[in-house]
Amino acid sequence: MKITVNRAKEIEQAQNELDDCIEAISVLDNAVSCGFLDDIHNLEIIEKWLPHYRTRIEILREQIENARTNGK
Repeated sequence: MKITVNRAKEIEQAQNELDDCIEAISVLDNAVSCGFLDDIHNLEIIEKWLPHYRTRIEILREQIENARTNGK
């Protein structure tokens, strides 16, 4: 039995998640810059949430590039 991978679907799903992560960073940056959150929450966003999304973006970009490169 041969397993096939739909590279276009894989790339599309990764791109959608990548777009969501980029949007999340934008929203979080905006929340911090507006100054309406408590300092402790701003700190948590800066120290935990933003690094999480930035790391996820790097992984997704690599995944997309690998899917495009290895799919040819």
